[in-house]
Amino acid sequence: MMSDAPHEPLDRSSGEAGSAPAGGKRNWLGIQFECCTTYSRIYKNGAGTAYVGWCPRCGRRVNVAVGPGGTDARFFRAT
Repeated sequence: MMSDAPHEPLDRSSGEAGSAPAGGKRNWLGIQFECCTTYSRIYKNGAGTAYVGWCPRCGRRVNVAVGPGGTDARFFRAT
């Protein structure tokens, strides 16, 4: 049965807030999921400690920790 009511976005952040910082821009990483040869962006969790996301086809989870020093790279492969 279809409904005309708007759908709420699916939040898979394990209960953590996913609000955008002032200005509406969210930090992201581009991930090439080799499991299904698909691409998706993943975003920082509410605590700002990691980038978390899922493969858009199979749902495989990827978690990239934020650490001291970091990197300037924005695109990665999940193998």
